[in-house]
Amino acid sequence: MTLQALPGGKPTHEPGARILAHGAPPSPGVVPLDLARHLEFGEALVWWGEKAEIERAPIVLGGGLVVIALALVSLLAPEFWLQPLSSLWQPLLAVCLPLLFALVRERLSRRAVLVTDTAVVEVDPAGRSQRLGFDNVRAVRRDMLRGGIALHGARASVRIPSILVDDARAAIASQRRSRVRTGAGVDDPTGWLP
Repeated sequence: MTLQALPGGKPTHEPGARILAHGAPPSPGVVPLDLARHLEFGEALVWWGEKAEIERAPIVLGGGLVVIALALVSLLAPEFWLQPLSSLWQPLLAVCLPLLFALVRERLSRRAVLVTDTAVVEVDPAGRSQRLGFDNVRAVRRDMLRGGIALHGARASVRIPSILVDDARAAIASQRRSRVRTGAGVDDPTGWLP
């Protein structure tokens, strides 16, 4: 009797990652129970990923731009700071808007994405989920507010954060590879959906 190793399982190069389906990218590990409860009975999980933390890079970039702008104002027009506070807050708010936008965007983009053999499931930090079947995708758009991609269907929309976009696309492609394509077109100007 000989044993044969099948593709899948734990990749050796990423100790915590697990490959859950052939052709799918590695998932961060075993799916947590609070995410697994959003799967339907008998549904096969292909890949999952989660953006649980706020990325520091956009916040640091936005903060750096605010500091540079305020330093330039201090050097070129020091009388700017002599204004009364009632007229000073508006230009300061305008300078801080990129930082505020980055904070809001990072906060709103936190979510988990599960790709199954038939659908994409999005779970927000409050535990609410949206499910969209591969065959029900009507439009694919860039999500300008949260960053990433938004998949729109007739009854649901699923948002995939920018950090998870490539892995989610590879997982969807691994499941759609052997499917028969229908004649119905998907409005996808981005060309993202495989």
